[in-house]
Amino acid sequence: MSHPNPTPDPTVSEPAERRSRLFGETFRAMEYPLFRRFWLGAFLSFTGSWVQMVAHGWLVYDLTRSELWLGVTSFVGTMPMLILGLFGGAIADRFNRKKILYCTQSMFALSALTLATLTLTNHINIYVILVLSFINGIVGIVDMPTRLSMVSELVPKKDLANGIALNAASFQTARIFGPALGGMLLEWVGPGYCFLINGFSYLAILLALASIPLQPSVSHKTSASFVEGLLEGARYVRSQPGLLALVCNISVLSLFGLSYLTLMPAIADKVLGVGKAGLGQLYTFAGIGSLCGLLIMARLSQTNHRGKLILFAANGFAWTLFAFSFVQEVWIAKGLLMVAGMFGVMQMASTNTALQTLAPDHLRGRVLSLHTWSINAPAPFAALLAGNLAQWYGPPISIRVGASVCALMALGLLLFVPAVRRVK
Repeated sequence: MSHPNPTPDPTVSEPAERRSRLFGETFRAMEYPLFRRFWLGAFLSFTGSWVQMVAHGWLVYDLTRSELWLGVTSFVGTMPMLILGLFGGAIADRFNRKKILYCTQSMFALSALTLATLTLTNHINIYVILVLSFINGIVGIVDMPTRLSMVSELVPKKDLANGIALNAASFQTARIFGPALGGMLLEWVGPGYCFLINGFSYLAILLALASIPLQPSVSHKTSASFVEGLLEGARYVRSQPGLLALVCNISVLSLFGLSYLTLMPAIADKVLGVGKAGLGQLYTFAGIGSLCGLLIMARLSQTNHRGKLILFAANGFAWTLFAFSFVQEVWIAKGLLMVAGMFGVMQMASTNTALQTLAPDHLRGRVLSLHTWSINAPAPFAALLAGNLAQWYGPPISIRVGASVCALMALGLLLFVPAVRRVK
């Protein structure tokens, strides 16, 4: 079955005069009650996920005392996306997205509760962590494009770009509070209870989904096989040179730029010496920057210069991360993490918006699966590369190498791919 992307029923929206007093231009999509519920549920769930992320990284490092194992754990969790990532968007386009999210979010909750139980009963080891990371990676293949494309069912087309930015902001807002909370909880009660909190946090998104009316599924008449349908999204992006270049840029960002997040526990311990609570603060400052970047993109959601913004952000991210690799002062490091977080998320959110707004409705899930694939598929190799470089030469050198490659990519797009500047 194929899933439609209907315009939300205007009867679920509040009177425009009342809304205008509550929400400005930056938060236009919040005018729609269904979107607000979905946003709040996602925010609470993401907060729990960030609590788990801080505890998870520290637990791996505490069990192994190895940067390489940090990379291996990330490799195992993201490898499914490399092999099967494009199938997630095809599933999101064929079946009811609300039902899909019920299944995926419930499986994430079960995984977190399993991890909590094993940790609290002292039955945890690195191999159990690897198995659960792999399972989460498989579930994420379907969850990510489905969750991203769900926005098109909650806001009308005219506010879709704003809704996409605000939807991403739920993750980044949680990134501000979740790591700080995770760092404190990790210090006070240990990783097991952090995982338990994350498991119960999924109730928020499940309740939000329950409040959203189930849209009927309508079949699109097509003779294309599942695999042929899968390739339609790739062909569409390939036919648009500017979009194709942006997807390639996101892949380079994921492979060489974002690996600094994998190394954050080692940076906190060996470079900055800030400990568990300090690790949470580092993630929080990066999250503050990311949220600022998303609010900028929400405010500029009607811009016709999205490609130029991405080029600016790509160059800004690369040089900020390069500067971060030299810093040993905690407050300077936090400031640079804020700026890097802002520029990094501006690239990803703007590329996501361009793909969603330009793609036909019936291809949206598959086109978005390319975006999620470009972010997550390189991650297994990024984690291993960063982990190995950090193991041999130290975390700062590993980050410096990645930042240099990102700088070359950004400069190449600016000088040699004019189609990127024309992306709206």
